[in-house]
Amino acid sequence: MNSEKKNTIKKVVDACMTIVLLCLMSYQVVGEVLHEWGGMVMTVLLIVHHILNVRWYASLFKGKYNAYRTISTVVNVLLLVSIALTAVCGMSMSGHAVPFLYGMLPVSFARRFHLAMSYWSFILMGIHLGLHLPAMTAGIKPGKTARTALTCVFTCIAGIGLWLFLKNGIPDYLFFRVPFAFFDYDKSAALVFAENLAELFFFAFAGANIVRIIRSSGSKKEGKTPLIPVLCLVLAVAIGAGMMLLGNNIKTDAGQTEPAPAVPENTENSAENVPAVPEVSGDDGTDVPDVPQKDLASVPDGFVLITGGSFLMGSPDTENWRVDDETQHNVTVGSFYMDPYETTQADYERLTGEKPSTFTGSDLPLENITWLDAVRYANARSAEAGLTPAYTLTADGVTWDRSADGYRLPTEAEWEYACRAGTLTPFNTEKSLSAAEANFYGHYPYEIEENYFNNSVLEARPGEYRQKTVAVGSFKANAWGLYDMHGNVNEWCWDIYGAYDTGNAEDPTGPVSGTRHVYRGGGWNDFAKNMRSAYRAAGQEDMHSYNLGVRLVRNADYSRSGAVTSSEKLTVAGKGGKMLIAYFSWSGNTRGIAKEIQSQTGADIFEITLVHPYSRDYNTVLMEAQEDQHRQARPEISEHIQNMDEYDMILLGYPNWWASIPMPIASFLEEYDFSGKTIIPFCSHGGGRFGQSITAIAKLAPNAAIGEGLSVHYSGGSSLSRDVESWLKANGLDLLLQ
Repeated sequence: MNSEKKNTIKKVVDACMTIVLLCLMSYQVVGEVLHEWGGMVMTVLLIVHHILNVRWYASLFKGKYNAYRTISTVVNVLLLVSIALTAVCGMSMSGHAVPFLYGMLPVSFARRFHLAMSYWSFILMGIHLGLHLPAMTAGIKPGKTARTALTCVFTCIAGIGLWLFLKNGIPDYLFFRVPFAFFDYDKSAALVFAENLAELFFFAFAGANIVRIIRSSGSKKEGKTPLIPVLCLVLAVAIGAGMMLLGNNIKTDAGQTEPAPAVPENTENSAENVPAVPEVSGDDGTDVPDVPQKDLASVPDGFVLITGGSFLMGSPDTENWRVDDETQHNVTVGSFYMDPYETTQADYERLTGEKPSTFTGSDLPLENITWLDAVRYANARSAEAGLTPAYTLTADGVTWDRSADGYRLPTEAEWEYACRAGTLTPFNTEKSLSAAEANFYGHYPYEIEENYFNNSVLEARPGEYRQKTVAVGSFKANAWGLYDMHGNVNEWCWDIYGAYDTGNAEDPTGPVSGTRHVYRGGGWNDFAKNMRSAYRAAGQEDMHSYNLGVRLVRNADYSRSGAVTSSEKLTVAGKGGKMLIAYFSWSGNTRGIAKEIQSQTGADIFEITLVHPYSRDYNTVLMEAQEDQHRQARPEISEHIQNMDEYDMILLGYPNWWASIPMPIASFLEEYDFSGKTIIPFCSHGGGRFGQSITAIAKLAPNAAIGEGLSVHYSGGSSLSRDVESWLKANGLDLLLQ
């Protein structure tokens, strides 16, 4: 083959690769099947491309390397590696082109790498084209005026391309910050291709100007200077960054993202600085009678006065993702004072000397405390202030003196009343909560579950996931001056968990006995659906978690009287009985964890399998899983345990699906009587740890004790064995195995 014909073939192959790449980056236009086959075509073209350029490999270790050759070689090698990794990971998830290779790599791992490597390939392909562009256009010599005009136009297009690259959140994909790509399916195909072409143009523009800078710097000709290409690059970046900042400022002006107010120091609560509270009326439109209150000036702890009134507690049947225990009913609460902030670690350590929190910082919210810890802290705070403690702790439970002026936990009704701040919507923002308004798993805003592949319809789009707590008061307060009522950490309430007593509408305090206590608000790792004002979570009084803290209140209505005792009654068998590992696994991650546990314990093992298994296609199972959760389905289990009575301890494993348990786990928990048994959960996850799965288990098996859980990131990696060993020890199981 003569060199001229070979060069023509090379150009055709390179052009085809560029076109196929643009199609591959337009997933929402071409669809899953064509995307997979396009990936196969790209792989074949890549192989042909490198066969045609085989002499390049032979020359790698020959001759001298100047700046251009060094940069070009590095880009070419990285491009080859990134495209190869993209192809291998894509084949490992294939459901159409090469389905027999599905699972060649762990699917969760392959998905993240495929997403990141595809965009790195996109960037490197653009730079690669740009590096060769000056040579390819060497024969084109426009006049000075035309050259200047084209330079200005190309700089503007490159700037727009950078802006689109940033606006579409692609940097998050590059650095593994999000596990999924979010596409706008309402965009026309022409617009999608135009945006991708503009983004590719920016990197080609960067590559071409890098060549110009290198050649100008190395040229001895008079007048050759790298200033112009440097200026072009700077201007393109400035245009992109400026458009991004302008867009953010427009959002701020529209109320989408407002700067968080600073946490005030040494706040004094006076009549002048208490946030205004809207008047609340009774059902018949009459004003709620005034209640006796202490003078605001006599409450120097910065708490906000919440004027009592009536409201609709729970959620309407029409609220999306509501749970059956949120029965809507009318409730009246008296006035009370509430801390505008979640209790901080500094506050807790000062009184107790303890540092239980997982995340460390004096202005971070206290977390990892039990309900009993919260009660003891409230009493300690009362004693320090010379107030009457609200609680008496005995072997029979905790008794609350309702007339005491000391610090206490809010009742569940008080908490929801304060959180809502007069709203009836799922969130007190009166619209879907965004990651700019609260600290939660921002990749999963409200209603994304059923709109995952078309999130353009959402009120709040996917945003930042901070993966930790943030300083209290980092976001805008609700209408009544309370910060972080949604997100950051969950907050313990007084009430024992149970069905609402809809006939008890005056300052309800919950059931007199039960096995769980309520906590509210959602945490830093929760999906938005579990941060709704009406959502109820529940856990044992001795349960602690990295996303569970407290916010204290005090009486303002001193017409309350009497005492209420909270008695958590839970009878648990000893730990000397048989142990069962029961698990549900889809990708194999949870199965691997279960087998590691069995290897260390020798316990019996049981895999929960279905009569009608979920799809093996990842995108399909995403939808199947959320649909089952949405309608609270109970998939039929194919195998059953005949001797469940013999087991005292159940090590229950599952993947975290949509921030909760997969519904086969619900089927399993409802099939057997777990009264007196201990359930110790373990789960595989992609970043959300347990989500609200432990609450789901606690509600489905109310008479079982819940042990210390183990959350494993995907398959656990090389540390799995040590993590399992530590987990067994934390639950006291290591002593039973000796």
